[in-house]
Amino acid sequence: MTKLDLTTSWLVESSSLVQISLVALGIVFLQKLVFHSHRLQAPFVGFRSRWEPRWLVAVRFSQDALHQITQGCRQYKDGMFRIARVDTNILVVPRRFVDELHSKPDEQLSAIKAHMKNLLGRYSTIDILDEGTLHTHVLQTELTPRLGNLIHDVKSELDFAFAQEFRPSNLTIDEWTPVCIYEVILRIVARISARVFVGLPTCRNEEWLNLSIHFTEDVFLTLAILRRFPRWMRPLIAPLIPRYRAIRRGLSTGNRIIGTLVRERRSQQSTSPGDAEKKKPADLLQWMMDKANPYDSQPEKLAHRQLILSLAAIHTTTASATQAVYDLCAHQDYIEPLRREVLQALVEDGGEYKKTTLTKMWDLDSFIKEVQRLNPPALLSFQRIVMRDLTLSDGTVLPKGTHLAVPAADITNSTDYDPEFDGYRYSRRRRVDPAEAHRHQFATTDKNSLHFGHGKYACPGRFFAANEIKIILAHLLVGYEFRLPDGKERPRNMMIDEILLADPQAQVLMKRRNSST
Repeated sequence: MTKLDLTTSWLVESSSLVQISLVALGIVFLQKLVFHSHRLQAPFVGFRSRWEPRWLVAVRFSQDALHQITQGCRQYKDGMFRIARVDTNILVVPRRFVDELHSKPDEQLSAIKAHMKNLLGRYSTIDILDEGTLHTHVLQTELTPRLGNLIHDVKSELDFAFAQEFRPSNLTIDEWTPVCIYEVILRIVARISARVFVGLPTCRNEEWLNLSIHFTEDVFLTLAILRRFPRWMRPLIAPLIPRYRAIRRGLSTGNRIIGTLVRERRSQQSTSPGDAEKKKPADLLQWMMDKANPYDSQPEKLAHRQLILSLAAIHTTTASATQAVYDLCAHQDYIEPLRREVLQALVEDGGEYKKTTLTKMWDLDSFIKEVQRLNPPALLSFQRIVMRDLTLSDGTVLPKGTHLAVPAADITNSTDYDPEFDGYRYSRRRRVDPAEAHRHQFATTDKNSLHFGHGKYACPGRFFAANEIKIILAHLLVGYEFRLPDGKERPRNMMIDEILLADPQAQVLMKRRNSST
């Protein structure tokens, strides 16, 4: 082919491309004309002037998301608005759409894709969710129905954990001792979770406990850095981050510990199947082994999912329990009534924890829910990615690719928000209307209580988390006294983007309680 032929061919192809492009542009223009009245019209909040660069607004959001979300909720009330996060734009949708949205199929509205986006997929190793939801399925179908049967194991590990963290030589009856309560509760939650997730003796393996704690820290510190870089730079930057390298080492360590445990169990269960069936451990790992398909049953996959469970469970539960301790210290008048409720429930159940014991603690449950109302784990919840254009009941079209969320916290809404702490708010509602009592429990979700999400993707471990928090607080109330240091106020929360964190370094004063009082 001559140079003239090549030129002619290029001109012909270019002409065709131009014609096709003009037709395509015409179609797009017509679509805009037809659908303009219903296309998404959502203003951004946080801009101080029309000339301000987006990156500056996003940086401010990372430091004070509460201000921007509150501004949007108050300014646009029941309407939509957008916020600029360093890695994406988020459409904030009012709560009135929650019931409508949570019924949409995954092919149209994906919670998993939102999780993947928020946690940067493969960089946090959360991309295993794309391979299936084995661990969440087992949480829902095996763990939650058996929570009552597991109370003995949970209490046993709780006693062991407190004995390890609060040795008599470190905490006495007579002297107030400063304690970094977040660090202590973190270790206790890690131990209890490990007892239920992987069982004895692995739950007392210090290497596994440290990994389950630090894996989450490694992930979130890595994300805090990588979110600040454009997508194309992340593969170049990630290997330079020490915490990212720690994530990769953590996967290897987890595979060695849990993978070995899986192989040992299978070996034991294959030698005498009949006897082994009766002696199978009652823990999440075993239920995952029993329910897994051939791909998910690989030891390294089961180990990986155990780390993902730790990522989701340990620090969030720790934060909620710590916030409750801070509020007990700040509102001392609740301590004695809640202590009496715990002791009464134990007396009714013969002095020990049974299936029903924690369910009798309505006021403690209410107190924890009120703490969460004023100190939510996140200001935004129900995060989803629109997988194909979605038309809402009011005619609004959410385009494919939209990252949406719903305000989770009353503190962002001036009309619903009561700033006064009322620890009996929800137990009072349960007693007023017993038929609707379940609606006001800590672990219940609806469009007005979104801290655990809502719908089929609500946190599958929330009932276990609620039990953990309650039994830890009950144990503290019965066995210990605690207060803030003289002259100190309740520790202030920290914030990274829309995530709200309990102060991990604040100290409270503690001493053992005289059991005769």
